[in-house]
Amino acid sequence: MWGPAAAWAVVLFLLSAWPDPPIPSWFYGSDKIAHAGLYSVFGVALAYGRVGAPAPPPHWTMIFVGALYGGTDEWHQGFVRGRTPDWGDWLADLTGVLLGYTLVLVLVGWLATSRATDHGVDVAD
Repeated sequence: MWGPAAAWAVVLFLLSAWPDPPIPSWFYGSDKIAHAGLYSVFGVALAYGRVGAPAPPPHWTMIFVGALYGGTDEWHQGFVRGRTPDWGDWLADLTGVLLGYTLVLVLVGWLATSRATDHGVDVAD
């Protein structure tokens, strides 16, 4: 269940531990978009792991895990040269987790509906 999410958490940790990264700033707030994008992949991984679990935990638990990881990631950046923790970054992380997680739930629901045998159509013989 945690395989994809754990692997992506390692990627996020390594990116966060990179001292003085060459981060381009194309416009004000572009770093928030980068945070949301990276954490949306984490949200996808969390939801994907939940979908494949034999006894899936509640959705709020998975979202909480993503939010908690984003918070600890921001805290961790306070110990890395050239990095600073930022509440705005954490909010962008949380937004990304929610977007990615929701995307998987919508796609899974859509696939389940499209694979239904009757598609909600009554056929008269």
